[in-house]
Amino acid sequence: MLDEIIKNKLKEVSQLKSSFDISKIDTSAPKKPFYETLLLRQSKKKNSIIAEIKKRSPSKGILDSNLNVSEKALQYEAGGASCLSVLTEKDYFNGSIDDLLIAKKSVNLPVLRKDFIIDPLQVYQSKMIGADCILLIVSALSHKLFEELYSLATSLNLDVLAEVHNIDELDFVKSLGIKLLGINNRNLKTFEVDINTSVHLSSCITDEETVIVSESGIHTLKDVSKLNKSGIFTFLIGEHLIKSTNASEEIGEFINAR
Repeated sequence: MLDEIIKNKLKEVSQLKSSFDISKIDTSAPKKPFYETLLLRQSKKKNSIIAEIKKRSPSKGILDSNLNVSEKALQYEAGGASCLSVLTEKDYFNGSIDDLLIAKKSVNLPVLRKDFIIDPLQVYQSKMIGADCILLIVSALSHKLFEELYSLATSLNLDVLAEVHNIDELDFVKSLGIKLLGINNRNLKTFEVDINTSVHLSSCITDEETVIVSESGIHTLKDVSKLNKSGIFTFLIGEHLIKSTNASEEIGEFINAR
């Protein structure tokens, strides 16, 4: 599935190159503190929720056919979410740039652009649309390209959530001194989910300034409590909150879980 998505993304980037004008980007535009917000709460052992706007999942199909991005973002903010994540990938997740623009205008939270970023042009585009942070997936990139995209993002004053799935990827990210680290419990090759991936990999991280974000498969207070015991206090939750009829209340419960 990952290989298929990346192959499709290459076509999308090719089209973007014919229409995108880098000169229109304000590279000095300020950003909201994504990493710093999460680090402060982690240092106090308080849970943070990165609440996700996600219309579709390749494995589960349409999650909410009537999703109102603005209303959902407002629910997330009201519930106490620390940050937003917005899927902008269009072919497999039904996301769009407009979703991020709408969400950002609706709330006053730092926003992560979640997509399969494989080209510098997408990093520039992320800056232009007002993302505060971007996702870079180690398994989707060569080490050389990952470093190039990471360096470009930091030069544009964008935070980077570096996503890993195994110990080799974790060791690579740690070697670069990256402080915002996502552990995806979903295997992007098989799409199987196991939150023990976060438990296992987090035991290899001792730096107190590294924010560990557990991603995928978090549905219950029991899941959050289990990850708390492994020193994880930041959770990216999408599918569960999208399907929830009371996302605000559930975010509050996740924040206060122990």
